[in-house]
Amino acid sequence: MNEYEKLLENVSDKYHIYRGAKEPENDWKARVIYSICGMMAYTSLWDDEKSISIVHLKRRVRRILKDYLSLYPSVSNEFPAFTADEEAEKVSPYPTTIEDEVADHFLKTGVVYHKPYRIVPAMKHEEKIDNICFQRGLAPESISCVSGLGFYSLVKEASSLAEEAKEMKDIRDMFGLSQDNLKTVWEKTLSAASWKSVKPFETPTKYLLLNPPFSYGYWTNKPDKTGQVSILRTGQEGALLYYLYRYENNKLKVSPLPPWQVESHNYRALSCALLSENQTLPPIEYSVDGSLVHVHLNYLLPPRELHFLKLYSWPERANILPSNFHRKLTKVVFTVMRKILTEEGYAFKEK
Repeated sequence: MNEYEKLLENVSDKYHIYRGAKEPENDWKARVIYSICGMMAYTSLWDDEKSISIVHLKRRVRRILKDYLSLYPSVSNEFPAFTADEEAEKVSPYPTTIEDEVADHFLKTGVVYHKPYRIVPAMKHEEKIDNICFQRGLAPESISCVSGLGFYSLVKEASSLAEEAKEMKDIRDMFGLSQDNLKTVWEKTLSAASWKSVKPFETPTKYLLLNPPFSYGYWTNKPDKTGQVSILRTGQEGALLYYLYRYENNKLKVSPLPPWQVESHNYRALSCALLSENQTLPPIEYSVDGSLVHVHLNYLLPPRELHFLKLYSWPERANILPSNFHRKLTKVVFTVMRKILTEEGYAFKEK
């Protein structure tokens, strides 16, 4: 067994997946195995000269995970139970297995591109910010550092102030993050509003919750009638319409929100912007454990920002997926990610 223990240590040292100061051994082993699954999935993209199928990638992850858990059975409880092969190969909108999670993160962060029934690796792209160079599309043998499923390298040279501004823009372009901070997002949305008086909607309608606690959801059946501008959604699931709304003299006024701004959970950018303006957006909490940082989201980030965070982090508990609110990541990556999100307007609080 000693040779197997050395195997994980070697991977940990090579890719900078260091154990937290107080991290239980099995938690660290699970993180290393999780990242190995990601690297082997990434390597499988070169199994065919042109492209591979998503099923091929997921089968690779599944096989690698089974092999490692046979070597480290004490870690088995750290991962979801295996399902039948035919179930594992189904496309799920919400990742519930490690193979689902890897495929989902790769697709949603541009690590791979989707062609009909096939996927291909992205072209090489590297963007530096502070002492981190975020990477994708590099050859598997060029991977030097891994946090979660994301690849990066360490940079020694400091940047000038002018370079830092460009680096911030370039990293946002790379991962499709918002170029506007939350205040600007809300101001632009209000300036584009076109208000009209309407009768209360007859279809099921929910109103954005403006004050914590948010632990039971972000929507309420009761509108805010104080005159505060807020957000409502109405209609049936799958065909929801979103509006800005406010009450004036006890009369409802609305302004429709364009689909691109709200579909696929993009409404969360507006939700965060509104709560930030209202000074009720909860901070992102974190705690430092040596070279590891644990992150707790008290309110979900917009999709692109959330996918970026999840690519470069591990689920706090990988046996229950998806894990959106509780993540952990390498401290050097967290430091840069905190800088990126702080500039967008998100607050951080150390626990």
